[in-house]
Amino acid sequence: MELTVLAYKLEDGLWAFDHPHNDTVQELLMNGTEEAIDEYFYFETGRHAVEKDQMEIILNTEEPEDYDTLLVKEVSDDDGTTYTDTTLCIPVWLCPWLQGYFGFIPEEIYVKVRPINKGLEAFVKNTGMRGLLNK
Repeated sequence: MELTVLAYKLEDGLWAFDHPHNDTVQELLMNGTEEAIDEYFYFETGRHAVEKDQMEIILNTEEPEDYDTLLVKEVSDDDGTTYTDTTLCIPVWLCPWLQGYFGFIPEEIYVKVRPINKGLEAFVKNTGMRGLLNK
């Protein structure tokens, strides 16, 4: 099963996402997850994320052809589930919303991330220099 969210950086430094599942608006990604997203954003763009930057995050419960990291379940309770990001070797926390979407708590989640650099995309659109976009 696959889930794609478009996370966006908030003024306070956290990341959030909106999703049609349960009419979700500004669901926060926190308790370590925001730090992992910041790291991946920096790895891919060479700059630190700022307010309104975006990150496409694709989560899969089955191994896809291409992914950036594997999250392995460590601990789960009514407040959420802590996973270990096997690329960064740090804990990330996912709230019970994920269980509501998948219908269960996955033991492993394959994750693909893609920062969306709005400034670069506007430049490419205006100049036609498509080779600059890292997709």
